[in-house]
Amino acid sequence: MVRSRESIEAEYVERTPASRAQWERGRRVMPGGVIKGAYWFPPHPLYMDRADGCYMWDLDGNRYVDFANHHSATILGHNHPAVVEAIEGELGRGIALGAPTTLEAEIAEEIVSRIPAVDKVRYANSATESALHTARMVRAITGKPKVAKFEGAYHGSHDALEYSTSPSTSEAGPSDAPVPVPAQRGMIPGSEESVVILPYNQPETVEMILREHKGEIAAVYYDGKPGMMDVPVDFTKFVRKITEELGLLMVMDETVSFMAGPGGYQREAGVEPDLSFFGKILGGGLPGGAIGGKAEVMDLLDNSEGSKGVFQSGTFSGNSLTLAAGLATLRALTPEVYAHVDGLRERTHAGLEGASRRAGLPFHVLSAGSMINAFPTDGPVRDHRSYDAIDVELFERVLLGLTVKGSYMGRGHMSIVLSEPMGTEDVDGLVDAFEDVLTAED
Repeated sequence: MVRSRESIEAEYVERTPASRAQWERGRRVMPGGVIKGAYWFPPHPLYMDRADGCYMWDLDGNRYVDFANHHSATILGHNHPAVVEAIEGELGRGIALGAPTTLEAEIAEEIVSRIPAVDKVRYANSATESALHTARMVRAITGKPKVAKFEGAYHGSHDALEYSTSPSTSEAGPSDAPVPVPAQRGMIPGSEESVVILPYNQPETVEMILREHKGEIAAVYYDGKPGMMDVPVDFTKFVRKITEELGLLMVMDETVSFMAGPGGYQREAGVEPDLSFFGKILGGGLPGGAIGGKAEVMDLLDNSEGSKGVFQSGTFSGNSLTLAAGLATLRALTPEVYAHVDGLRERTHAGLEGASRRAGLPFHVLSAGSMINAFPTDGPVRDHRSYDAIDVELFERVLLGLTVKGSYMGRGHMSIVLSEPMGTEDVDGLVDAFEDVLTAED
């Protein structure tokens, strides 16, 4: 029996008075008191003072094991020596040179060597920006006006793709004929007509929709959701097969799923998309994103012999600090690191399942790479609609309960993200805390 929300919040407020005061200060000069919307959660955000390895300390001196890992962006943890050294080295050469450096080719070569489907690379400021550029690219290449995406997938904050990311069932239409639902107010009127929505884990329906619209669709955007949804590898292979058969471009979103292995989820699944875009860990903890793909697709961005109609650039795209941190991160992500994190994942997965079983509460645990989720439901989470059916109120109580026990948790589909500096004592502590939260009473 999980404690009431009121009881957990009271304990949280009592142990974090400095965070409360800081939030109250911020409310005077920032909407909601936070610098970005993702930082808000009730009763008030938790403000951090410093971090090192897999630990963070809040303004009141409370220590947490960091299972959020900057929205999955810091797989090496905080202050990894190689990353810090790389950033410090670049700082000594200048913060913003405004001209290309040797780091560009070095990190591009590293990415190309890891991912068979990537021949060439361009950097951007974020995965959101990378996704926006790819939407322009696929339309320019094919001359077709629409893109297709899967219901429940998020590909960045822009009007080209931010549809049906978490739609209410009352608006989303039938599961086998989903309709595009704007994720935000204020999106361009009529832009939903340029998006076709597909359901996860329904291959027959996906094929029917794509065949119906193949003359209009430039590309299919796909996120395999490893560790976030029960999407089998066979479905990923199907998406690649049907897009090839119908002559549609496939764009793989590796923003989060790149953590699945050295070559991202696409290499783990054994598929080669036409285009991919990246973010998070590719920036080594600093802001960054990238686009990669087959040479014949990427060369659309080559303006060395005149414009081809799509120009990709940005003042801070590929800045030297991000490239240095990203390159150091990729080089530090050795097979041994992946094996270590995968062992922790298996241990945590089994531990959470056992704790749920002993507590007598149905939690569905799924995991892949460094990502783990434990959702309060007694069935698989195969798509957005099954995720939408979980007990959200209980889920949020559990996450807040874990926070007051010293585990800093993510939200939504990224509630537990493991990192290289973690040990068995850290994940065992999470499992023990999880069981305590499930069995505690007011």
